[in-house]
Amino acid sequence: MLPNHHLPQLIPNRVNAAINRLSKSIWYDRHPVDVEASEARPEQLTLAEGQQLTRAEVKPCSFWGRLFDQRWCLVKLPAAADENTWLEWKDQGEATLYIDGKAYFGFNVAHTRCRLPAGVSEVWVQSSCIQSAIWHPNANGMDAAGSYFESASVMKRNDEAWEAYHDLKCLFDLAMDQRNRENSQVPIGLNAAGQQAPVDKFSPVYRKLLRGMENAVNALDQHGVPALRESLGELYQAMRSDKTFAKCVLTGHAHLDLVWIWPERMGELKAINIFATADRLMDEYPEYRFAYSQPASYEAVARREPELYERVKGRIGSGKWQATGAMYVESDTLIACGEALSRSFTLGQSGFEAINGTPSKLTWLPDVFGYSACMPQIMRQTGVEYFFTTKMTWNAINRFPYSSFIWRGSDGSEILAHVTQESGYVTHMGINDVKAPMHANQQADIHDEYLLPTGYGDGGGGATDEMLERARRLGALPGMPDVEWDQPESFFERLNQVRDDLPVYQGECYLEYHRGTYTTHGNLKASFRNLERAMQVAEAVSALTGRSWDMETSWKRLVFAQFHDYIPGSSVWDVYFEGLPELDQHAAEQVAQAEHALATSGDRCYFNPHSVPVKKWVDGPNGATYISLPALAGVPLSAATEAQPKPVKANGQTVSNGLVKFHLNDNGWIDELTWEGVEVPLTGAIGQLMLYPDHAANFDAWDIDRHVLNIGELCDAKPSISLIDEGNHQVGFAVKRAIGKDSEATVKFMLEAGSPLVHVEVELDWREPETLLKLLFPTKYSAINARFGAPFGSVLRRQIPDGVLSEAQWETPFSRYLAVFDEGEREGLFVVTKDKYGATVREGAVGLSLVRSPRVTGYDSHSTAWPPHLTRLDIKSPFSDMGEHRIQLAIGRYDAELPRECQPASLADTLFTDPVAYVGQGIESPIELIEGGETLIPHWVKPTVNGGLVVRLHEVAGRRGKAKIQVRDGWQTSLTDLGDNTSVDCEGTVSFGPYQVVSLKLTR
Repeated sequence: MLPNHHLPQLIPNRVNAAINRLSKSIWYDRHPVDVEASEARPEQLTLAEGQQLTRAEVKPCSFWGRLFDQRWCLVKLPAAADENTWLEWKDQGEATLYIDGKAYFGFNVAHTRCRLPAGVSEVWVQSSCIQSAIWHPNANGMDAAGSYFESASVMKRNDEAWEAYHDLKCLFDLAMDQRNRENSQVPIGLNAAGQQAPVDKFSPVYRKLLRGMENAVNALDQHGVPALRESLGELYQAMRSDKTFAKCVLTGHAHLDLVWIWPERMGELKAINIFATADRLMDEYPEYRFAYSQPASYEAVARREPELYERVKGRIGSGKWQATGAMYVESDTLIACGEALSRSFTLGQSGFEAINGTPSKLTWLPDVFGYSACMPQIMRQTGVEYFFTTKMTWNAINRFPYSSFIWRGSDGSEILAHVTQESGYVTHMGINDVKAPMHANQQADIHDEYLLPTGYGDGGGGATDEMLERARRLGALPGMPDVEWDQPESFFERLNQVRDDLPVYQGECYLEYHRGTYTTHGNLKASFRNLERAMQVAEAVSALTGRSWDMETSWKRLVFAQFHDYIPGSSVWDVYFEGLPELDQHAAEQVAQAEHALATSGDRCYFNPHSVPVKKWVDGPNGATYISLPALAGVPLSAATEAQPKPVKANGQTVSNGLVKFHLNDNGWIDELTWEGVEVPLTGAIGQLMLYPDHAANFDAWDIDRHVLNIGELCDAKPSISLIDEGNHQVGFAVKRAIGKDSEATVKFMLEAGSPLVHVEVELDWREPETLLKLLFPTKYSAINARFGAPFGSVLRRQIPDGVLSEAQWETPFSRYLAVFDEGEREGLFVVTKDKYGATVREGAVGLSLVRSPRVTGYDSHSTAWPPHLTRLDIKSPFSDMGEHRIQLAIGRYDAELPRECQPASLADTLFTDPVAYVGQGIESPIELIEGGETLIPHWVKPTVNGGLVVRLHEVAGRRGKAKIQVRDGWQTSLTDLGDNTSVDCEGTVSFGPYQVVSLKLTR
């Protein structure tokens, strides 16, 4: 009756309606199925065990379980499955489908349907009471009654409608994205009534998309779905653009937090769920490529579902699945000491060799809260060539400058790196998910590819069939890049061909976000550091005695604790209720093993586990005894005892030991401090405590926001000051005062005879929710930079107000020591802590973060995924670190020319680790002397498989030089790397460069 219309503004609503009609026609012949389930219980049982449990009928639209409970479900089909039978499982929680006793598919809110094998008449489902795929729009918070089970059904899929739906939906989404990009005044959504958005100023591409979809929907209305698909096929062909100048390389991804809003046992179930889903999707979509890191997960799957693990090994062999990542877990890189961080790589590479037969070439860390400057060096020494992340795009103030670049470490080691800009680790394959990182690819003029991890992350199960369908269609349409699936290492191999044209970024990658993670859960960080020290002692004793025992288990637990939501303190209470006792137990067991290895018969002895000499006060038979121990030696007390140094004296409120002197004022703060006659220039009093109301804008456990540091209040309640007199060897003052509303702190300032340090101890009874506590050291040492300890070295950061780069670093990480100084680093002050990692440093003033008490994850905005009312834990407080703390640190005079054993990097290892007391024989050190290169610090000693040992040294001040290592007769020296893969004779002389890690192997 009427000719074709010329009102393109009417087309979007019509197309959207057609999409909705197609969506409703995909699934048909739906039938509910009978489900029987065991009683929910906190214990996790295997399928065989679950099959023996008593079951009861499950009604649709019912609630079950408490947080992290499990139940086993038997599902009986109304008829045996044919080739087009799908099981739909709609539960708020997460589940794994088992067919013929094998883990077959993972159900969650993002993955609700699975095609069943023909002939199947019953299946088993392991269900977990845990909110799943938290970033999915259908992920809702759990009810007080538990997980909501909606229904289970079998149905058929109209594959033609399924294909047609995605054909039309992809084009429609592209058109709507194009409409908004070309005219941002046009509303993003559609309006059903009223004036429709005009099309008077749009590109020909947009007009052709509209007209082509209009014609296709005409074909649908007149001739049905086949005609629609034929018409859309012609439109796809007409719209195809061969010159996009960009390629989106997709890799299937399921970023799994091993712990976070769930404990480790749930993370293991999630790994099973993810692995089964990825394996099944590869059957449906042959082009699909998937990559997964973290050998810890592979080990868990192999232990719990060995058949699934073997299927995964087969997929890896076929090239469809890539096991890559280099690290045992996706570790935080800031808190662990250098040796512990490197063990994540050596354990990880051993794991990847076991899986692949070769180590990984790629470090895969999409979600870590900053990247230490030592990382490129560790990677190069453990066989890694490439690095990938997305997290640097979270910077709040200064945009990370590059996408593809050479990351040069502090020592000069170089790694090929890629940061996917404008993307995260949860990618849905929407138009903007693909376009935004394409437009943000800063090196697109050099290399047209960018890597896009695709799938639900944080435990959401990875890619979905909808994502895979969209990936088949979006490539090379107008404004879109070519799209193809590939593996991450293949992407980097191609990128490596243009590495000479890429920019260089040198140093740490400081993340301008999540600064609270250096401090949150201080008791966790104390237990973690305690286990590091225990492993340091254990490996040194094993190396020197030749005795061996199981250390790998403890190392794996320590490295597991480095996971980036574990040690940062950003997990739920379950993780720490289980984890802290475990860390403490491993520490106690390793020290006990070391003591047992040393014990024989003989004299009372002390063993020094460090490669520098130490002088310590110990409890001898006649009281406090001053001893001197050579490096790596066990010495009888009688031979180690030295004459007592000049005693410590108190005169009024002034304390001196001949090396250092301080005066305590009536407020209980140090207002005068002198080292060896040199007065420290102060801008205020040392030892003041400051309280800051700590309310993060977004993520409580993760963040210390800038405004927090504006509004601190001095803890100036009247103190009680008392003299500490432990005899001539230790004298000082204890300053006790109320802080905040309900807390109390006793700060002890002490000198020891023979020590050039002021020892500080804070005994804290902490009851202040959502509050940050800092200890202040205000000086005039305001050089342009301050020096912060870091794993395997240190890093210089601006401490003066010279713009937004320095302003953005209002709270910074340090690895147990930091220093402020005048230019030249010859006069300054350092702070060494036992187990503290965060500070504010500005113009010579140091604000050391002691504790903070945000709401623990789960009591914050994450409470929908970790509802407190469903937990079985006996939680005393929703805030972290409530209770008692004993915080130890020391301050000293900083000079870059200090002797090796007096460098703050040495003291960070030696000061808080006592010599090991034992009854037995003396142990002769293989090292007689290390001469020269005072900033080359021995950090660790470990045994080797052939009975020798490795001394790990690292340069800490950005200097180069030579050091002579004089060993005893019968010992030979050579150089190796972190993986003990090489051996080069060095004849006792080591040349080193700035921040270099040197591994010296000693063999007989």
